[in-house]
Amino acid sequence: MSSILPRFDFRAAFAQASDKGSRRTHYEDAALLAPEIALFAVADGMGGHLAGEVAARLAVDTVQKVLGGRDARRAIDAYVAKADLATRRAIYAALRRACDEANRVVLEDAAANPDHAGMGTTLDIVWLARGNAFVAHAGDGRVYLARQRTMLLLTQDHAIATAGPPGTRGPGITNAIGFGGDLKVDTLFVDLARGDRLLLCTDGVHGQVEAEAELSELVRAGTPEQAVAGLIARAAEMGRDNATAVVVEVGERFVKRTDHDRGLAAADLERARQSPLLVDLPQSFALSALAAAVEIELGTGVVVPRLVTNDLVSYIVLDGVLRYASSERTVGAGALVFPESLVGLAGQEEPPVAEQTTRLLRLRADDFSEVCADPRLAAELYRRLAAHIARVALRGR
Repeated sequence: MSSILPRFDFRAAFAQASDKGSRRTHYEDAALLAPEIALFAVADGMGGHLAGEVAARLAVDTVQKVLGGRDARRAIDAYVAKADLATRRAIYAALRRACDEANRVVLEDAAANPDHAGMGTTLDIVWLARGNAFVAHAGDGRVYLARQRTMLLLTQDHAIATAGPPGTRGPGITNAIGFGGDLKVDTLFVDLARGDRLLLCTDGVHGQVEAEAELSELVRAGTPEQAVAGLIARAAEMGRDNATAVVVEVGERFVKRTDHDRGLAAADLERARQSPLLVDLPQSFALSALAAAVEIELGTGVVVPRLVTNDLVSYIVLDGVLRYASSERTVGAGALVFPESLVGLAGQEEPPVAEQTTRLLRLRADDFSEVCADPRLAAELYRRLAAHIARVALRGR
């Protein structure tokens, strides 16, 4: 059944399902469905007996309290009234405050209760406004965006890959709620359209359903209730870990706006079209290519990662400056970073560092290949990509 969510331009339907898993004696995940503020979250707790459950529940309850509070309401109301980069960044700031507060609450509870010492939790949040989803992420849970022709992994695992059976968690998590005062929170923004589905899930789901094509098929199957049931049933076949999934389906648009925020403002689109990948492409082709892109923002001094959750990625710079330390070379708006990633090659060039706050469009190799299922678009994109890679190779000689 579809619902009307406050400040969101589409009808939405949503559902959640979970399973304890045969390897666990109790359930340590937590899910939040708060349609009254268009907010959804999933957490995967870690710790001693019941402590993970405590951490996960504290985290999602704190997020609901902070983002339902007056300051957060003001930020999201300002964005709904006037969508621009400044109000969008205020939403990011509110999400980070919610995560920081969750981190503080979990750390304080662990310090006060010896039974909870060392507990922590992953945290993934989706907050809907206008026609968009704002995402915040810490840990190795995941948020996906399933579209008719592509499945986008929106988040990057904060973990080092560890050996072990699928769905098991080793000591590889590098960042999560409760791990310490220096919490890293990734925030990003996506434009939504009718028929899109968002999946928030713990590693008990994505660690079991490892093939992205199968995951995509399950997310799109039937109603959101049927989709989460199918995901959990498939995860339970392996059965080792707690598994939690939330699916949010974007329905019919009922609010029409003349200033719909598609993320890419006209100026951003023009910068993106100056990149070697899109230069001189008709706008319709450029928009089709960018349907697989996710906008991210990196702070000063952050290294641009070539791998995101073990997937090769490329970037188009929207604004800001990146510096290559060894050559002192800088690049700005329109630059294409790691172009060889789009054909599945890991280049040798050093990763650049953000010299100032920098916005980029991130393209995964797998998502790019799905966009290129259209032969006309593929011909245009691969021709430009091959020419650019050849120029870069000649320049490096």
